[in-house]
Amino acid sequence: MLLDLKNISWSNDDYQKFLMELEGLSDPKYRERAVKIVPTAYNLLGISMGELKKIGKEISHGNPKAFLKIVGTENYEVVIIQGFVLSNLKLSLSEFENYCDEYLAKSNSWATCDMVVHFKQVQKFLPEFLFKIKEYLNSDNPWLQRSGLVFLLKFYNTNEYRNEIVKLTTEIVSEDYYVQMAQAWLLAVVFPYDQDKIYQIIRDDSQNKVAKLTVRRIKSLRHTTDEEKEILTSLL
Repeated sequence: MLLDLKNISWSNDDYQKFLMELEGLSDPKYRERAVKIVPTAYNLLGISMGELKKIGKEISHGNPKAFLKIVGTENYEVVIIQGFVLSNLKLSLSEFENYCDEYLAKSNSWATCDMVVHFKQVQKFLPEFLFKIKEYLNSDNPWLQRSGLVFLLKFYNTNEYRNEIVKLTTEIVSEDYYVQMAQAWLLAVVFPYDQDKIYQIIRDDSQNKVAKLTVRRIKSLRHTTDEEKEILTSLL
C-alpha cells in the first residue's frame, strides 16, 4: 500500500485514496474462495486476513480514532479493518463499548461477528462488560447474539464465569444457524472443563439442533477421545 497509514489525517480525500488502494489489493482467486464461505451483503474484494490485519495495525499506530470516525461499509474488507483497528486501541470501558456498538452495527456475517475474539480489551473489564454482552444476547439481531456468544467463549471460559456462560448460552432460543453454531462452539470449549454438565445438556434435549451441533463440534476436536465420542453419539 502506497499510503503512509501511520501519518495520515483521514480526510475524505485520504479515505477515498485508501479505498482505491484497497481495491488494488484485490485477489480474484482469493475472492472466489472467500465468497463461498463468507455470506455477506457487502462487496467482497478478496484480500487475505493477514494483509487486513497488517493494514489495521498500521492504521492503529497513526490516527486510529480519526479513521474510525470516517470508515464506512464500502466493502467487507473495510469493516474487517475497522475491527482490527479497534482491537489495538487502549480505551476506557465506555469508549470500548461505544466502539463495539458501532462496529457490530455493521456486522452481517459470521466473519465480522467473530472478529470480536481480537478485542482483548475485554480482559480489563470482565465483570463490567458482561452487562453489555447480555444486552447483545437479548437482542433480536442474530449477529449481535452471535457476537455476544463469541465474546463469552473467548474471554469468559474460566472457573469464575463458566457456569454463568453455560446458563446464558442454553437460555438462548434461536432458529438462526449462525447463532446455533456459536452456542455449540461455546459448549464445546467448555466440554474439557465440565464434561458432565455438557453431557447433561445434550441428554436433556437430544433432538435440539444445538445439541446435535454441539456433539458434531466436540467430536471434531483433536483432543476428544474415542470413548468420549462414543458417549456423545449415544446421547442423540
